[in-house]
Amino acid sequence: MDAKVPSSAIPEAVQILQHGGLVAFPTETVYGLGADARNAAAVRKIFAAKGRPASNPLIVHIASFSQIASCAEIGRSFSPKLVGDRLNKLSALWPGPLSVVLPAHPSIAQEVCAGGSTVAVRIPRHPVALELLQAFGGPVAAPSANPSNYVSPTTASHVREGLGSSVGLILDGGPCHVGLESTVLSLLEQTPRVLRPGAVTRAELSLVLGCEIAGPSPGDAPSGAPLLSPGLLEKHYSPRTPVVLLPALSGASALPQQRIGAILFSPRRLPFAPTALKILSPSGDLAAVAAQLFAALRELDDGSLDLIVADTCEPAGLGEAIMDRLLRASRR
Repeated sequence: MDAKVPSSAIPEAVQILQHGGLVAFPTETVYGLGADARNAAAVRKIFAAKGRPASNPLIVHIASFSQIASCAEIGRSFSPKLVGDRLNKLSALWPGPLSVVLPAHPSIAQEVCAGGSTVAVRIPRHPVALELLQAFGGPVAAPSANPSNYVSPTTASHVREGLGSSVGLILDGGPCHVGLESTVLSLLEQTPRVLRPGAVTRAELSLVLGCEIAGPSPGDAPSGAPLLSPGLLEKHYSPRTPVVLLPALSGASALPQQRIGAILFSPRRLPFAPTALKILSPSGDLAAVAAQLFAALRELDDGSLDLIVADTCEPAGLGEAIMDRLLRASRR
């Protein structure tokens, strides 16, 4: 159940945004750290608060489909009519956990685009986020509200723990329902391409658009160049405690550490006795796994453990997004 924010909170948040400050707010995916996307100085505060690399772009959040024109210039697309048609079809998935990469409008601060010429836009599906965006009346740039490369926040308390006084106001909308960052879809080429997998799957996008959807490729994260999308860094979503994926273990002999935490997607027997255990779903339901994964990583990370061992699943459908996050979290 979403928490109800005080009636004064939204006007206060709007005033902070208008004066170039930062507001953390809930979405259905994770909590975002927001600033006016047209205010370069405000956007730079996001990067400073997070310790985020300047080459890692931000997603712009808007309240309605009609506001896309204030963030993106469809006329600069490779095929304005085709891209416009595709956007109209994708509107069936908004509000929702989908971000679309398009040519950026000149009014969007260059810092949002990480020095590139494109911007990712989405309409979040959370009543608090939508109320804030509607009241503000403009685009809000917002990455996840946590220190760069750390596990994304899915509760307001996660934001407080990670960013503290760096944020002008934290809007508490309760736990996030999806729990993983939005799918990022590029419409910059003839074949639409998922840059970051999320809850909106490639199969769903293919059905809506009626065409092939390409997947991520190593070329999406060129060394030293501006990225097209957030979520492309090789090591990301990482707790301080090392993470190892369960299939990489050959048995208890592979675990010389004394304190081991385990994250299982459903109940199963382990080849070792964990110090702490988190079972994310009685039945292995991937939606439940996704919703609880980041919170479980954070809880175990606070448990003075030597290692976190994480379960895995088939990288298809929602499983593609879950495994994307775990593979990046386990990078050394």
